[in-house]
Amino acid sequence: MTTLFDRAWEILNKNRFPYLALNGLYYGLLLALMIYAAFDAPLQSRLLETDRWAYMTGALSLNGEGALIQQLFGILGKGFLFNVLASSYGGITLPSFIVPFVGIFLGLYRAVLLGIVFSPFNVEIGQIFLPHIPTMLIEGQATILAMLGAYIQGRAMIWPASIGHTSRWKAYVEGIRQNGTIYMFIMSILLISALYGVIEAALLVR
Repeated sequence: MTTLFDRAWEILNKNRFPYLALNGLYYGLLLALMIYAAFDAPLQSRLLETDRWAYMTGALSLNGEGALIQQLFGILGKGFLFNVLASSYGGITLPSFIVPFVGIFLGLYRAVLLGIVFSPFNVEIGQIFLPHIPTMLIEGQATILAMLGAYIQGRAMIWPASIGHTSRWKAYVEGIRQNGTIYMFIMSILLISALYGVIEAALLVR
């Protein structure tokens, strides 16, 4: 297990500049769209009305104190699995095995949607915004790491030498292997997010 984390850290260190650039793009878009939503309140309202529960996941999907006691760990556990399997792997990593770099754009699109939905200038969102900030930042890191994996995979598919191979097929397989290794970090981060969900739920009930 330690060896896998060491390998994941090595991959991250070798790609630190793309990683930092993706951080800037993701969080920059998130903040920019939060500000934009302040001037386009109807857009935020439409997103909240059409598919509110697609965004109100984890602790935000709890309804009252009774739900907190009876459903908390089940909801957070399901949220963890959804974030790993559907949101990160299915929503970013898997498409990148087919179309080079597409996962980067899918991740940035997610930042746009979340920025609009969780703009604190909306009265309703403003009430839950502060407790939810850590969740957005932590889950954002998982998304960014999945985007980094999409970058590594796309680069391997187009420039095999960038990943130490001359064969496109071997570079493609190595890209998949490195993506899998990065998931050691992604799963750990999403587990931290799920654990923080307990704290967030308590704050929301208050």
